[in-house]
Amino acid sequence: MKKILVFSFSFIGDAVLSTAVIQPLRAHFPNAHITFLVGPSAFNILANDPQLDFTLVYDNRGEHAGLKGRMKLINSLRREKFDLFVNLRDSFIARCVGAEHWGLVRGDRERHAVTRYLEVLSKQGVDTTDAQPHLQLTETEQATAHRLLAEAGFTSGQLLIGIHPGGNWEYKLWSAEKYAQLATALSKEKNATILLFAGPNERKLQAQVADMMNTTPILVKTGNLREVAALITACDVYIGNDTGPMHIAAAVQTPVIALFGSTNHIRSGPYGDKHVVVQSGIDLGCHPCHPGRRPGGCGAGSCAVIDGITVEQVLEVVEGVL
Repeated sequence: MKKILVFSFSFIGDAVLSTAVIQPLRAHFPNAHITFLVGPSAFNILANDPQLDFTLVYDNRGEHAGLKGRMKLINSLRREKFDLFVNLRDSFIARCVGAEHWGLVRGDRERHAVTRYLEVLSKQGVDTTDAQPHLQLTETEQATAHRLLAEAGFTSGQLLIGIHPGGNWEYKLWSAEKYAQLATALSKEKNATILLFAGPNERKLQAQVADMMNTTPILVKTGNLREVAALITACDVYIGNDTGPMHIAAAVQTPVIALFGSTNHIRSGPYGDKHVVVQSGIDLGCHPCHPGRRPGGCGAGSCAVIDGITVEQVLEVVEGVL
């Protein structure tokens, strides 16, 4: 097997979860050239990863939109003469490339996404024992993170806690006020330095949380996802909602405390034994509403299930993790 193409995903978190297939493929096909096909937003997190030989972009809202765009993509992939197409998206495009096709197993979807992705390999005889999502950072990327922290006044040896209060859907979010209370408590009770993350469209939220804190956090301003991953690696623990950075944190082996309410933690929680999912225990009979149950159909604008998580509850979990 010489050339393998893995059809990954558009969203950052999904693409990071799909990296679980890299190590088993490398072990089974040690001389293979592995290419990942991802969406534009996920490209930056994987493009320079040393685990991969190459990364291609599938832009289904741009140059690959519509029938004409899909044909353009198919023709470009056929020219690459791949030997194997690992189809994690269950996409029809994969069947048109002219390579051997490994696809998703039909059946119960109430399993973790990583379990389903690895099953694509295991049904073909590939050993997936201990496989998990993994991002491999370079020494340069790690050095950049240490430089950024030093410039912000962080001293090595201090407790560093990463917090990301944002997310791409309002129903996933714990309140800014509670994040500020949590961060303040951790700063005072644990003498922790707080690294406050935010996506490019979350600067206002980041500023709101910082302003409500009684201590001063380090604000992460970089939009470079590889730098974000390196900064998360430096953290003793990462706390956040169901987001791409949550999966990045798990993939760089930083302990994750993930707050869930409206989304299904069984399917999309942080993957691995060292991570903890926090839920309120409130049962409205409608959660998880995503995926598949009219997400946000209540029209409330926020999720009462995740709102029910208390600051004290998260502090207790942090204590156990640390």
